Amino acid sequence: MLVLTRSCNLSCMYCYEGVPECEDVAGMSLATAEEAIMLAAESGDPFHLQLSGGEPLLEPDTLAGVIEIIRSRRLPATIALQTNGVLLDREMIRLLKNGGVSIGLSVDGPPRLQEELRGGSRASYGAMRLLDEEGVPFRVTAVVSDRNVRKLHLLAMSLSGFSMVSGIALDLLVRKGRAAGPAFCSPPSDADLQQGVLQLLETLCLLNRERARPIELREQQLVTKAFRFGSRRHYCAASSGASLAVTPEGLLYPCTQTMGDESFFLGTLHDFGSRETVFRTLSADTRFSACDGCRLDGRCPGECPSRLVYNGGHQDRLCCTLYRTILDYCVQTGDIIP
Repeated sequence: MLVLTRSCNLSCMYCYEGVPECEDVAGMSLATAEEAIMLAAESGDPFHLQLSGGEPLLEPDTLAGVIEIIRSRRLPATIALQTNGVLLDREMIRLLKNGGVSIGLSVDGPPRLQEELRGGSRASYGAMRLLDEEGVPFRVTAVVSDRNVRKLHLLAMSLSGFSMVSGIALDLLVRKGRAAGPAFCSPPSDADLQQGVLQLLETLCLLNRERARPIELREQQLVTKAFRFGSRRHYCAASSGASLAVTPEGLLYPCTQTMGDESFFLGTLHDFGSRETVFRTLSADTRFSACDGCRLDGRCPGECPSRLVYNGGHQDRLCCTLYRTILDYCVQTGDIIP
């Protein structure tokens, strides 16, 4: 995960970084990006490269340079970009398309709610129109909080007019940065999460009957696959010790959500010998008492390690509510036969 910059052109209500809007901080140099890429490539095995921030499109030259390094050297890598979309224009879209870069947009709700939580809603929705016109598939990631959980179905309805959108991913809020403050967003309640996810599933089912390209829910895919084929044993690459988040300065962390936390600092691109201990901590078994009797027991997709660290208490079981709601829905509709 290359964090091309800590700067951002928005001021999200729950920003994990807590960086003021458009703070003037140095972005990642192409030399640092190249060093990180070659570290990932040195084994010769395929790897995935996530371009992140802040807002990565604030560093277009470095972004273009990264794509050129991967493609010109024919490295066995896939590339993805996570962006708020505000700076996404036709020229950049074509660069990303030609470079084979997957595009993910951060969108938390319909335009009015997006404006409230993140800002820049007109530009973000305008970017989706451009992606449609250019024929470029994209996915949307929504951070789920108490502010939008009961309106997730409205997000699906807002996206239904875009033919190239292919999926929605739900990231339960992590209480870090601005999200740790009581005056901002909070994780949703169990009841609200259950109701919000159920409405989203029902809405997607109706919308997809009329769509050539279905809008798939990432978590529904995870639950279905886990139930049928068993757990992957790790929630994500970070929890299995298979990822590095690289800051613009070349500092290393297991993932972008732990970035800046000294307890998860792994060193630098030149010295990261402590990573094994930290990764073992992130890979700890996250079994809860609620697992007993659950139909996903032993097959659960698992929980985000950083949520376990930063949320704590009852909130560490919201993933249970999320997965169980999806499983019950899929059993009811016949998509899963228990």
